[in-house]
Amino acid sequence: MIDPGTGLALLGSAIGGKKLIEKILGPSADYIGEQLKEWTQKKVENSSKIFKNAEGKLGDKINEDGSVPPKVLKGILEEGAWCEEELQIEYFGGVLASSRSGISRDDRGAYFISLISRLSTYQLRMHYLIYHSLKENFNGQDLNIGAGQDRENMELFIPFDTYQDAMDFSLEEVPNSWDLLTHSIWGIAKEELIENTFQYGEKDSLLKNSKKVYDAGMIVSPSSLGVELFMWAYGYGQKRTNNFFKESIVFNNDQKIELGKTMKTK
Repeated sequence: MIDPGTGLALLGSAIGGKKLIEKILGPSADYIGEQLKEWTQKKVENSSKIFKNAEGKLGDKINEDGSVPPKVLKGILEEGAWCEEELQIEYFGGVLASSRSGISRDDRGAYFISLISRLSTYQLRMHYLIYHSLKENFNGQDLNIGAGQDRENMELFIPFDTYQDAMDFSLEEVPNSWDLLTHSIWGIAKEELIENTFQYGEKDSLLKNSKKVYDAGMIVSPSSLGVELFMWAYGYGQKRTNNFFKESIVFNNDQKIELGKTMKTK
């Protein structure tokens, strides 16, 4: 019988057994200690959802040798336990899955956990919309996300209607939708998740010589860090960012967010 007094047992009981946690984390599972006994049931549930998400993204890789650095586990337990929004859980789960490798010092996931924690729900959802749209518009093309000229050529037009549908605003949020847009786009630009050449506004105020701008909306170009975060969120953190455009790399819209119509501007 599993000792219910251990933190590992507490978390394990929420996801079907501590063995699963041990398989995901490797030796770092030993860091889950007595402090979890003080957790509320909600914090246990939130953390368990992140581990289940990571399990799904690992698939058969969970049976290969590997471990998650303790620094990454610390971030998951300290930040992820407080997250109830499903998209946040999706991102944290992907970072946890991406962090499992045979390289003990590869703690890049700790940086991405900190980055995700700094983003609001609105900013994270805008990031999700932009990079799903990027993949849809440029999938299969030979592009280098690390090259400035290539990133400039990946410029996207996202109509406000598409943005509004993706954000799924409640009636209470609708009156503040413009402020939420500016909060989101400036916020992700500050974190260098898009290039700082973005524009937004009415049709006439956007690229006047672009025939692709047919309505009010925003024009954005991706950043290397923005692609990297997206790949880590999907469990592909150990792959090169240029693999983003390979047709063999699939990013399912498991959150069922309405992504809508977007277009290249060039």
